[in-house]
Amino acid sequence: MIRKGILFGLLITSLFFSSCASNKEPEPKELEGKVTTEVLEHKGSALGINLLPVWVETYIAEGIYGVERLSSYEGSYCFVAEEAGSNLDALQVWVSSFDIPSEIARNVSTRVDALFTGAATGSPDGEYGTYFENIVKTTSSASYSGARKVNDWWILTRRYDPDHKKQYEDEYRCYVLYTIEKDLLDKQVLDMIDKVAAETQGITDAQKSAISNVRAIMESEGF
Repeated sequence: MIRKGILFGLLITSLFFSSCASNKEPEPKELEGKVTTEVLEHKGSALGINLLPVWVETYIAEGIYGVERLSSYEGSYCFVAEEAGSNLDALQVWVSSFDIPSEIARNVSTRVDALFTGAATGSPDGEYGTYFENIVKTTSSASYSGARKVNDWWILTRRYDPDHKKQYEDEYRCYVLYTIEKDLLDKQVLDMIDKVAAETQGITDAQKSAISNVRAIMESEGF
């Protein structure tokens, strides 16, 4: 009986540690890839400029919120549009004819959507109803004033397998950076939120709560 008790205890201990081990978060694995990417040329090459602009490097590494954290753009919302292709002339036409208002509207709508979803106490598809749909649609089709283009940049890269260097893929990628003052854009978005609320019949308590939460967030930290 004692031996059986010991074996039973060892079994329980083993299961306990096995369970703890299985609940432990796995360590991240380092990814290995054979494909190599090289920068062959960029907008500054002809002028002997060998460094990427900080905003381009930051955007590639950290995304748009990383760009907004740069001291150069303090107090502004930043938006970056990008396009890729094999023909530089075609991409430069895209840059020169770039539609800033529609791109800003698309980005603002995405941010407002995320902001309201996070501020909601219920499901956006449930208690939010018509108001949530209307505010997202309105922000996606609105015209926002005060935006300005800051810079644009292009990069020519080559991707290849080191074991097969004669087989490669060249690609141009263009980036366009534009900004708008936070106070200016915040006011336009808040006015829009209030306007849609005034035009929507039967605003529920859940909707009012979400609107209040969104306003508090925007007034303290933007969106």
